[in-house]
Amino acid sequence: MVFEIKDLTGLGKPLTKLMDVASKGLGVLWRPQAIRREADARAYEIQTIAKAQANAEVTRRNIDIDASLSRIQEISTVNPELAERARQRLLIREVEGQKNLEAVVEQAYVALPLSVSEAPVNETWRRKFFQEAENVCDEDMQLLWGKILAGEVSSPGTYSLRTLSVLRELSAHEAETFRTACSIAMSDGSIAIPGDDLNSALVPFGIAYGDLIRLRDAGLMTSGDSLKRTYKSPSLDDSDGPKFAFLSNNGISIQLSVPPGGLIQFPTVLFTSVGRELQRLMSISPNQAYFSALGNFWRIRSINAKRSSELTQSEGVVAQTFEQDL
Repeated sequence: MVFEIKDLTGLGKPLTKLMDVASKGLGVLWRPQAIRREADARAYEIQTIAKAQANAEVTRRNIDIDASLSRIQEISTVNPELAERARQRLLIREVEGQKNLEAVVEQAYVALPLSVSEAPVNETWRRKFFQEAENVCDEDMQLLWGKILAGEVSSPGTYSLRTLSVLRELSAHEAETFRTACSIAMSDGSIAIPGDDLNSALVPFGIAYGDLIRLRDAGLMTSGDSLKRTYKSPSLDDSDGPKFAFLSNNGISIQLSVPPGGLIQFPTVLFTSVGRELQRLMSISPNQAYFSALGNFWRIRSINAKRSSELTQSEGVVAQTFEQDL
């Protein structure tokens, strides 16, 4: 009989699925620290199941290590001191990699949603993820990688292999710059520019032109300094009244009035597909100063924009209204 972690009872489906993916990636049974601290009468049974499930991954890792040790052994007779230093380096590298992976998986456990898809995580994606994540030492970056693992466990296919490659090269400083950019970005990955000069329009909100270049070089933002966002009303009948376009920015909805038969247009910069995937990981409060600057810029150009507010009605019903100018 073949046992799998998914056969265990008493664990929620999201945690069970994460244990399955993490144990394959780590080569040993993984359980959250909170669970490991509890007395577990089924510890031996669980370990036996995990060994059977993770056997292929353990074998692969052992082959890699044995091959490295074999090469070290070949030169040990010629230069034993060099061989010993190589052994120590190999051991330290593996221990540090294991430590990083376990930290990332712990972050995934914290970010795990209450429900997950039945679809399995793609094996190629899983292999790529754990190969890259073992080199992530920075705690903030481990948090980001953990959220990605949780998101992929929740809904396989959410994050592409390209996103893993871009994230691998992303520095902590670039990640913080991207987070700042997300604080003023619309949910579709666009940033409306509240001015005519891209060199200075976003500086008050922490984004200089050099930051845009760095985000482009990192693969998070598209190239082009003259992009414009356009909304056009399909109606030519003035009696229909204005049409509306809607944007969303960190939980705030924005309503744009488009005259019948007319259009509104404003400069913008855009995240790449990878940038849009990573943007979904960010939980950021709305930037009120940015809203004010954007509203002022639009009003000068006769763009009527209002922001959403919530109105509590009877029996706890909350309605969304657009009465406040942006």
